[in-house]
Amino acid sequence: MSQIYLLDTNIISEVTKREPNPNLIANFEFYNGKCAISSITWVELLSGVYNLNDGRKKQDLLSFLYDYVQPCFPVIPYDSHAASVHGDLMTRLKELGKPAPLLDSQIASIAISNNLILVTHNTKDFECFQKVSNLMMEDWILEK
Repeated sequence: MSQIYLLDTNIISEVTKREPNPNLIANFEFYNGKCAISSITWVELLSGVYNLNDGRKKQDLLSFLYDYVQPCFPVIPYDSHAASVHGDLMTRLKELGKPAPLLDSQIASIAISNNLILVTHNTKDFECFQKVSNLMMEDWILEK
């Protein structure tokens, strides 16, 4: 089954909460097998966990990432096509006087270059990309 959705880091992080958002969980179940994460999100998730102090929480989160996230969500790489899209995005935003954060712009570029819908709760962080591209976006925490 092919992927339709690219999950942002904050979407994966939401699942680790004691009481994750019910809309998000319903969408995970409904779109099972149609979601992926970017290589940038994978780095952000691992970095966040590796920076925790050693202990039970760190081990539980590492297990979650390697036993659940990695097998369930293919990791879409930041490849040469995404880099080309990224360069175009950065140029267009610079012309508008709107600098964009590196990691968010890479995630947006991966979504655009693979024709995926970006699922994020931080929609404001990605709105600038929609102004200069065909970035598709949804917020599963607010939407059902």
